[in-house]
Amino acid sequence: MKTLIKTLITAGIFASFSISAADLSPAPGIQEHMERMKSMTPEERAKERETMHREMEKLTPAQRTEKRREIREYMEKMTPDERAKQHDEMHREWDSMTPEQRAEKRSKIREHWEKMTPEERTAQRSEMREHYEKLPPEERAAQRREMRERFEKMSPEERKQFRKDMRGNMPPGMPPAERSEKTPAK
Repeated sequence: MKTLIKTLITAGIFASFSISAADLSPAPGIQEHMERMKSMTPEERAKERETMHREMEKLTPAQRTEKRREIREYMEKMTPDERAKQHDEMHREWDSMTPEQRAEKRSKIREHWEKMTPEERTAQRSEMREHYEKLPPEERAAQRREMRERFEKMSPEERKQFRKDMRGNMPPGMPPAERSEKTPAK
């Protein structure tokens, strides 16, 4: 679930800050774009993200890499409080979605993941793992606790769907029967 949320946040941020490949005029700064996004309603933000995502897909891999680097630099310059506020905002937006909207969002993320080359997926996994390992132990414990609480609040159907969605992301070497039993207890 944490990977899913991180992926959603990453995808939303990446999609939010892309520029059109055809438009060579200087794009507004990331900070101005973030401020503009904050003033939008959730529906407007969703529409804007979708537009930006489509534009991001039109960029060359080198341009996308450069744009992601800029976004990462911007995020690293944010204070922990600003990052936490943005993270909470993304959670509220996710929680306000209907189950159908969430399912659609997950399917888009899954499609994007499947389109990635194995090298890109490996790089993404290692980057996420490094990020997690750099977190202080208290933050990691808080994230695990938060995930556990979310899982406990899910309906039995949601839990079943969650386990189904996570099947390919379980720890290696764990038999399928044990995976479904051990997933919620982690």
